Amino acid sequence: MPAPPTTAVGRLYYGRHRLSFRAGTYLALVRMMGIAHLVTRLYGHARLVSETEARLARTRETVRDLVCEGFDSAAGRAAVERLRAVHRPVVADPADYRYVLGTFFLEPLRWNDAHARVRLDAGERRLLLDFWLRVGAEMGLGDLPASLPAWRASQRDYEARHLGPSREGRTLAALCLRDVVKLTVPPLMRAPFRHLMVATMEPAVREVLGVAAPGWHARLAARALVRLSG
Repeated sequence: MPAPPTTAVGRLYYGRHRLSFRAGTYLALVRMMGIAHLVTRLYGHARLVSETEARLARTRETVRDLVCEGFDSAAGRAAVERLRAVHRPVVADPADYRYVLGTFFLEPLRWNDAHARVRLDAGERRLLLDFWLRVGAEMGLGDLPASLPAWRASQRDYEARHLGPSREGRTLAALCLRDVVKLTVPPLMRAPFRHLMVATMEPAVREVLGVAAPGWHARLAARALVRLSG
């Protein structure tokens, strides 16, 4: 059993908003598969297909180390170096990196606003934004929006230009939905959690990724998990 997080942002992720951040972070990974050039440029389509679960696990481990241990811990410093090493050889536009960074916190916020029984307050939102701004700074990203409304406007503009269907993105979204629940969700809860993800995915993203609209069982599972966690 891992030790409880000692950082303020760690308590945010693993405290009363745990479902918002688990579902929202997993859906963030899926959402990014709707940007066709990111699938091949940043993620490496062939590698993800062959080792989806391992790549997802590495991403989760890196985020968890930063969230739970902090930037100045040994684990946090190692996580930052992993981020830099993974992205160093990749030729990508800074807007692509900003989009990926923003999706990791905007999608949990979207989920919390739309589905959670307990909403994040203004202080918690500021804490979350400051954490991810620090992640961006550690990665050497510039021109980062300073407020959540500015981030949302930037993400809307980026998706208006780039969000769209692709065979590669749809393949990886299906693999991600299949495998991401294996990272932390107990075996008996994986099917209900997949239903939760499908039922709470933004409809426009679901359409782009070719994910079938949720049936009654998915909607029922989503409501039950939200009630149980709240």
